[in-house]
Amino acid sequence: MDFSKLKPGEIVAAIGGVVLLVGILFLNWYGMPSGKFLAGLGIDTSVGAWRGNNFLEVVANLIILAAGIVGIGLAVVKLASKSVSLPVAASALTAGAGIAAAVMVVLRMVFKPVSGLDLEFGIFVALVGAVVLLVGGWMSMKEEGTTFTEAKDQIGDRMGGKSDSEGGPPSQGGPPSQGGDPPSPGGSAPPPPPGGDSAA
Repeated sequence: MDFSKLKPGEIVAAIGGVVLLVGILFLNWYGMPSGKFLAGLGIDTSVGAWRGNNFLEVVANLIILAAGIVGIGLAVVKLASKSVSLPVAASALTAGAGIAAAVMVVLRMVFKPVSGLDLEFGIFVALVGAVVLLVGGWMSMKEEGTTFTEAKDQIGDRMGGKSDSEGGPPSQGGPPSQGGDPPSPGGSAPPPPPGGDSAA
């Protein structure tokens, strides 16, 4: 792969995506306050992001997971010289994914699966990955000259165009125009008699 195709912001975003996925998939997020003592007895008291979650926590995890995939996937697509049709600029999508992931990780820090649990190394790794993803997306937006306002307008244009195309039936055209002048109301005049107007 030719990594020279990637801009600095895209590289940073991809790194953030990798760190984010490592944090949410492979590292522990929570542990019991007495975990060190129990760990000395050979009892593992740490849990990852996916253990003991309710519905909202699972949704937050899926948003975080999707953000990491976005950061990596867009870079991979560009390296493969593929074209993907997106409703907004890829840089704005990456930055938005970073914002969403960072918010979700912070919420999972505040609202723990069980009150009293300690935060462990993995959740901080995920937060760092989300912030790096956001920074990479923001750098890409600066490199492309894109703003969130333009991204919002792009979505509005897409939605507006779709609404127009799905709106009422197509306008019916009028009947085809007939050649020549329309006939007079009284019918056509009879032709003049032979010989013109000369008297008999």
